[in-house]
Amino acid sequence: MKQICSRKVKVTAKYTVNKAIEIMQSAKKINSQLFLCKDGITVKASGLSQLVSFFLTLKEGDSFLYIFEGSDAESAMSLITKELVS
Repeated sequence: MKQICSRKVKVTAKYTVNKAIEIMQSAKKINSQLFLCKDGITVKASGLSQLVSFFLTLKEGDSFLYIFEGSDAESAMSLITKELVS
């Protein structure tokens, strides 16, 4: 059964290309698809150029969503947020 889970993340520091690469690599470890969403803009975490462009729109204090969609969405959310959310 397909599940959808999300987690809100507050930006505390500027996101870098290295962070985009880290997110992209983490997304490859899970069976679910990972999306990032802010103000109606949604990008798939598997595309580096999309992630970098998305991060350019963020500033300190902004919030965005990690959205997980797939059969392992809940466990993927737990795994990824432990790795990525500081």
